[in-house]
Amino acid sequence: MAQSGAAFGEGDALRMIEETAAEVASNYDDDYWQTVNGEQEDPTAFWEDCADAGFLGATVPQEYGGEGMGLQELTAIVRTLTEHGCMGAEMLFVVTPVFGAITLTRNGTEHQKSEYLPQLVNGEMRFCMALTEPGAGHNTPNLDTTAERDGDGYVVNGSKQWISGVGRADKMLLVARTTPRAEVERRTQGITLFLADPHESGVEYRELDTGIPAPEKQYEISFDDYRLDADAVIGEEGNGLYHLFETVNPERIVGAAGSIGTGKCALKRAVDYASERHVFDAPIGSHQAIQHPIADKWSHLEAAEQLLKKAAWQVDAEDRDAGAAANMAKLRGSEAGYDACDFAVQVHGGNGLSEDYFVVDLWKQSRLATIAPGSSQMMRNHIAENVLGLPRSY
Repeated sequence: MAQSGAAFGEGDALRMIEETAAEVASNYDDDYWQTVNGEQEDPTAFWEDCADAGFLGATVPQEYGGEGMGLQELTAIVRTLTEHGCMGAEMLFVVTPVFGAITLTRNGTEHQKSEYLPQLVNGEMRFCMALTEPGAGHNTPNLDTTAERDGDGYVVNGSKQWISGVGRADKMLLVARTTPRAEVERRTQGITLFLADPHESGVEYRELDTGIPAPEKQYEISFDDYRLDADAVIGEEGNGLYHLFETVNPERIVGAAGSIGTGKCALKRAVDYASERHVFDAPIGSHQAIQHPIADKWSHLEAAEQLLKKAAWQVDAEDRDAGAAANMAKLRGSEAGYDACDFAVQVHGGNGLSEDYFVVDLWKQSRLATIAPGSSQMMRNHIAENVLGLPRSY
């Protein structure tokens, strides 16, 4: 008879990680996160604590200073931090531990890994990814940014939009087309990943105005004859889109972890408020009109969390179906998180719109999560076509 094991890698080690994350989160109150997200103060102290706890190097091999763990541990960290009020922590973890550490660990050269992974682990280096374009959006094979061969290097021209964290980033994961679409057999070919520097000559960026409180600003970037050496290539030239899947799936899963944690954070605040707020001589939480929706939304978050754990487990196991699981976890996590935050605002009534109660900020953040990384509509397209076998819709 086979011994029963912890589902999706759960156990004492993971619980210890969650306890450590909760302890780190306890050092930072609502005022801190409102300053980080609203006034764009760099969360230096929080980031240093995360580095000291080993969070930034969770997925990095030990030989480069990391913890040698997997996405299961990283998502547990992010989910716990956000559940305990670290609003926007998932974005911080996506732009550096995912775009930077996971990409280089999976596809970087030995020089790239030995040079940059230790700096990512100890918090000295920040990352970003330049992927999205005005004319392509989710249609990545249609991107127009080009990197043309020029001697021993490349010359990059084009533009990107809605790029998180460029202003603070030391390095950039740049996605560009190295072979024209007309010259490849499949539209997914001819795209290459590069390790770039957003502050070098030939790169210009400007901040985009948004109404969402977030720890990283959004930018548009233009490349004008920006030169890169041949050793800037990450992975194999022309197969960058396939390499990118090893970054995009973790991106969506970590994003889902943040959504679920944010939803739980909002619902816990709704529970506290509903228990204390008395109207007509009774706490409003005693009424089923409040109780039942909270119970429903909590159970939806719990269900989404199981999908999240399964997806992270499949990525760690290098399961070929991890992409489907990642898309389902992102869809259910982001929508459950948004619904939870939305009802938390409703429970607070007029106070729900006051920043003093923080839930309106959680609500704004959760709304963004249904759009990026990867909109709910694109998640549904993937599930319909790649899981259920329905005809391609786009």
